[in-house]
Amino acid sequence: MPVQRLPLLLKIAAAAAAGALAIVAATRLLRDDAVSSLRRDIREAVAALVSSDEDGDNADDGGDDQGDHDAPPPSVLITGFRAHGKSSLVNTACRALAGEEGPLLLRAEASPPGGGSDGTRKRLRVKAVVGGTDGEMGAEEAVVELLDAPPLPEAARLTREDISAAISEGNPECVVLVLRCDAPAKERTAAVKRLPEISAAVRAKGLNLIIVLTFKKAMRSVRQAEELLREVSFRARTDCVYFVENYTWSNNGPNLRHPPVIKNDFATHFTVLTIIRQCLEFIKLNRSQSKYEKNVKQVSPQADAKTGPKA
Repeated sequence: MPVQRLPLLLKIAAAAAAGALAIVAATRLLRDDAVSSLRRDIREAVAALVSSDEDGDNADDGGDDQGDHDAPPPSVLITGFRAHGKSSLVNTACRALAGEEGPLLLRAEASPPGGGSDGTRKRLRVKAVVGGTDGEMGAEEAVVELLDAPPLPEAARLTREDISAAISEGNPECVVLVLRCDAPAKERTAAVKRLPEISAAVRAKGLNLIIVLTFKKAMRSVRQAEELLREVSFRARTDCVYFVENYTWSNNGPNLRHPPVIKNDFATHFTVLTIIRQCLEFIKLNRSQSKYEKNVKQVSPQADAKTGPKA
């Protein structure tokens, strides 16, 4: 009797294994489709921004070489304190936007975890190309400019002038502030307390602020993550707060001959692409508002001339 049951048990085990594999494959396909769909939305948003800007500027110029005008790509400033993950976020965003696989390509040089100085670092303008379907580039490149800014001074020494200078250079259209979850408690508390000043300075420039909390795996519990999220949102007066785990090389330093192969993570890809999509929405609103104000200024003198007193 046990001999007859053995083939049946094997069939049941095989069916269960096949079902599990099918579920895993379906989940992977759904995740890949979600990332591809979000990347496609970003491409379309960038194309709409460029074409809308071109139409507005060309209509105002009225020149003969209207078709040769190149609209500027959307620019996003990545700023924050030293060793909080700014440059790693730039590298992660470039990888997610381009749909890259394999070794991690470094567009920006990250600061070491401790020691060293960033006094000589300058602002780096990285052109992140948005990949098309299945990682292929489209007929026209869709580019998002990521401005990797030098680190802000320590929170205890940070002034309003430092903040204004950091968000003014490079003419950014959206600001992303990076904070490290696993920073020492004293350092993290000091950085969070400066969020109202940073947020006020960004809004004074007419820009929108997005906060990215890096090293999310350092959160010991969901409750701790929720408490940090509430505090950051309250002090910065924004709901645009995201946790992310950046793609980084090993802590032993880069090996240029044999760069490590990084496995793409769905949560990291999806979160970073969501952040870029949110930035593009803010940039779209800002450009629309600027174009509206420009049109109003141009129409007002013409209306005054038409309604002027007749001799």
